[in-house]
Amino acid sequence: MKCAILRSLGMGMFLTVGLFAWGAGHPAPAWSDNSCSLRTLKGTYMINCEGVQGSGQTHFAFAGREQFHGDGTLTGIYSYADKDSVLHRVSYTGTYTVNPDCTGTYTATDENGTVHTDIYIARDGSEFTYVITDAGVVSTGFEQRVSQN
Repeated sequence: MKCAILRSLGMGMFLTVGLFAWGAGHPAPAWSDNSCSLRTLKGTYMINCEGVQGSGQTHFAFAGREQFHGDGTLTGIYSYADKDSVLHRVSYTGTYTVNPDCTGTYTATDENGTVHTDIYIARDGSEFTYVITDAGVVSTGFEQRVSQN
């Protein structure tokens, strides 16, 4: 009887220790390990985008380069074209937010107005996608870091 009780206690301890060891040996998924911050976006990114805008849903395209400073601010330059106009090398400034889950927002302002976007960032900050959230604009784009300066 005493052996049976000891054997039961021993088996219980073995299972308890085994379960603790199993949990310690399997960390949480990498998705939760390293969160994003403003510093995730730092460096020079190349940008291109196309879409439609306005009540007539006019097609447009733009390309450019922007510098994220790692502190929630950015500067950039772009060229733009639609069926009626072309803008060459327009400078702008902006701000951005980054959430721990690597989502965020972006606002850029130039002489022609302000653009708002939602952004979805790679954990290492090497690239992100975005969608413009201003009414009357249907557009998405992709940016890739070309330098971490």
